[in-house]
Amino acid sequence: MKLIKLILIFSFIATEFSQAGIGIGMYGKRHTIHTLDGTQRGKIYIKASREELDGTLEFRHYAGIVAEFLQSNGFRRTKNESDAKYIGLLNYGLSTEGNYSTIYKLDVSNDIGHSINTEVIEYALYPKKTFIKNQGYTRVFELNIFDLKENKDTSHIYQGKIVSKGKCGEMQEVAPHLIKMMFKKWPGKNGSKRILSMKSGIC
Repeated sequence: MKLIKLILIFSFIATEFSQAGIGIGMYGKRHTIHTLDGTQRGKIYIKASREELDGTLEFRHYAGIVAEFLQSNGFRRTKNESDAKYIGLLNYGLSTEGNYSTIYKLDVSNDIGHSINTEVIEYALYPKKTFIKNQGYTRVFELNIFDLKENKDTSHIYQGKIVSKGKCGEMQEVAPHLIKMMFKKWPGKNGSKRILSMKSGIC
């Protein structure tokens, strides 16, 4: 009898939470490709992958969170691009059917004259009703790290992406959680895809 009561109570609570849009957590799928072996150390300059993000309050906030995680893994953030041994590129937004990719050439502000050619997906930054489907919004956060060699060569040493679906279409509500999931047991196995979770309330 007690067991039946417990089941009924649990079912009622679960139903109430479901109606309120509250979940037990947020899930994300992390895609990782890298050549990191733990010996990489030094100053890193964090940039936006596309001009649309550059200098925004949102970007500065996310870059600060990423920098804290990188600091614990041997990468010290520098505010001076010319001092950097590594460049970290951030990209984020909502994945929709209308997304397209663009090849960008990013010039590094240093004496050597490094440049980075990279393909960047133009994710949407703001939710629209036409984006949402039965499974909600698809939120994406990406980090790419490039090693600046002593000559003009650059080496792409880390590519990480976390993809999450949920009811929240505002990136500022979910991005900090996506970043935390990206850095769980970072950098992870090369070529791996891993399902991760984070307690995040509604989203």
